[in-house]
Amino acid sequence: MHRQSSVLLFASALVVATISVSPAVNAAAQRTFVASYGLMANTAFNCSIAKPCRAFIEAIGVTNPGGEVIVLDSAGYGPVTVTKSVSIIAPQGIYGGITVFSGDGVKINAGASDIVVLRGLSINGQGGSRGIFFQAGARLRVENCIVSGMSVAGISHNAAGGEMIVLDTIVRDTGGSGIVVVGDLPSVVLEHVRSEHGGGDGFSFAPTAGSLGARATIVDSVFTHNEGKGIGAGTLVGATITIVVERSVMSYNGQDGFAATAAAGSARVTLTRNAINDNGGHGIWLQGNAGNAIGAASENAVHRNSGAGIFADNAGLFLSANTANFNLGLADLACEGGVMATLGNNSTVSLYSDGTCYFAGSGT
Repeated sequence: MHRQSSVLLFASALVVATISVSPAVNAAAQRTFVASYGLMANTAFNCSIAKPCRAFIEAIGVTNPGGEVIVLDSAGYGPVTVTKSVSIIAPQGIYGGITVFSGDGVKINAGASDIVVLRGLSINGQGGSRGIFFQAGARLRVENCIVSGMSVAGISHNAAGGEMIVLDTIVRDTGGSGIVVVGDLPSVVLEHVRSEHGGGDGFSFAPTAGSLGARATIVDSVFTHNEGKGIGAGTLVGATITIVVERSVMSYNGQDGFAATAAAGSARVTLTRNAINDNGGHGIWLQGNAGNAIGAASENAVHRNSGAGIFADNAGLFLSANTANFNLGLADLACEGGVMATLGNNSTVSLYSDGTCYFAGSGT
């Protein structure tokens, strides 16, 4: 009897031990991994560092909300849709690629309080529409990524009330605009971003009708060689926007360097210490209707644009310490039907008013 009891106890212990080391198929992990040698079957092991998965879409499925998906070595890991808080990280020195043959590279369709981080990814369009599509979620952070060759847009922010922060990122060679912000009540911050050689604007900011309080802040960034505008902002009926651009470059674009139009909504614009030169349209163009567009521009260098240097078109524009020379349109400083107040220390060659504009101050 004693021997039989011992055997039963040993068998029970063996079963418990076996269960404890078996993969937790239905559980999820705080940290998962993908690798070039990974296997789809390793989802049974939660894409662990010892048994990584092959694709982002596999690892996402076994990652806890708020967890991380980490790239172990250089390879392509395929498009993915993100529906929860998660970070997808390719560490420095490792190529984490996504090739997009159709649709979107990374689509974020997350919950109202979810935060998604994309770091170190290289997203390459081979017929795909958008590199990164922020459709829904609380916040998206794009850090140190490269998005190229997309047919519609490099990065698109459509999330209602969503906040998007893009840092140290390059968007290039898109069929449409490089970075697009639409939707209701969006906000965006761009810092150390390059958007170049796009078929549309480098940065397009156009919230939906009735969107009250859409905001964009752009610092230390470059918008160049785009077929449209360097930065283009516009409002639909009832929409209001605020856009601040500081220490940035808007040069060699096919249309205006910077343009904000508020024929239907309202716009507030601040431009400080920017280089805006050699564009196919105006350097700075602020267009409004019945006083709904107001801007301040200071310490900008605006040179050799094909249109006017700085143009207030049915808008109020206040200028201080700008340099505007050798522009080929109406004048270096031009005003029609609005208010242009030159507050001193501006260096210009020519001024223009259509006779309906209140032109205060002098050009120098």
